[in-house]
Amino acid sequence: MATIKDVAKRAGVSVGTVSKVLNGVYVRDANRLKVEEAISQLNYQVNTYARGMKAQFTNTVALILPDLVNPFFALLTNYVEQELFRKNYRMVLCLSSGSFEKEQGYFAAARQNKIDGIIGLTYSDEAEKYVSDDMPLVSIDRYYEAHIPCVTSDNYQGGVIAARHFYRTGCHQVAYFRTGAKTAGSTLERDRGFLETSRELGMECVHMDFGEEPGAQTADQIYQYLQEYQANTSRVVEGIFFSSDDLAVMTVEKLRREGIRIPEDVQIIGYDGLTVLNRGPLYVSSIRQPIQEMARCCVEQVMRVIHHEPAQMLTVLPVEFAEGGTTKPQISGG
Repeated sequence: MATIKDVAKRAGVSVGTVSKVLNGVYVRDANRLKVEEAISQLNYQVNTYARGMKAQFTNTVALILPDLVNPFFALLTNYVEQELFRKNYRMVLCLSSGSFEKEQGYFAAARQNKIDGIIGLTYSDEAEKYVSDDMPLVSIDRYYEAHIPCVTSDNYQGGVIAARHFYRTGCHQVAYFRTGAKTAGSTLERDRGFLETSRELGMECVHMDFGEEPGAQTADQIYQYLQEYQANTSRVVEGIFFSSDDLAVMTVEKLRREGIRIPEDVQIIGYDGLTVLNRGPLYVSSIRQPIQEMARCCVEQVMRVIHHEPAQMLTVLPVEFAEGGTTKPQISGG
């Protein structure tokens, strides 16, 4: 029975090149045709299990996410799976709940060659201690001290866009509310972009962090904060930027129950650009992330890491404002 070495010898290429062809990884057309011809001539049969054991490829990639409660994570999962399938890879979904113990177990599986690579959106502070340069990991939205490729959206520009939109609709008093981990990640740039731009434009801006995960109680806390702020300062917040769409949606529902009109009394901008059932209208006006493109870039980079090819250390994708009915039309330029 012919082996992969026999194919490589017949084609006049390296075993690594044959492996790439078998795994759907890009090689030059001339080499790919040589390999395919050799496979046909030798009647080479691919033994997936044996190939996984000998070449230490399992054709699986783990996707680590905190949960699937957040619609953004669910949609990202869908696109990552589609992209991996096109590469003849399977996806193993791992939900960490932000737990370092769970994340560590998935990292260990990669080290033991039980999976070929990891695409991870990790929140635990301790993960930094476990990640190393040689780990087949692509990170989403988080920078590691180790040389790990990171794919993210332009979070700083997202904050800038939100602040400028409020300014152009006549806002003087704005707020930024966030939930989520405080690990060193690019999502913290949303804060900086919004706060710096608001102050540059002469708008008063308040900022509040409400912890790890949003919930019904978070919306209650935000409403209470706004009431107390108005009572103590005699100022009304006219525009609120949220770190995520799910936090924005919960707060909109709470404010409307309390009789506050949106966008007449207060404007709302979220972050992610999520739509009803992923096909309908936007839930709220939002800074839209290119989720499908993020998934494609993550898979492209993890393939490079798996096959020891040069990977792009930082991929920053553009964002845009999407009108979802919770903001007013712009009344001024600039």
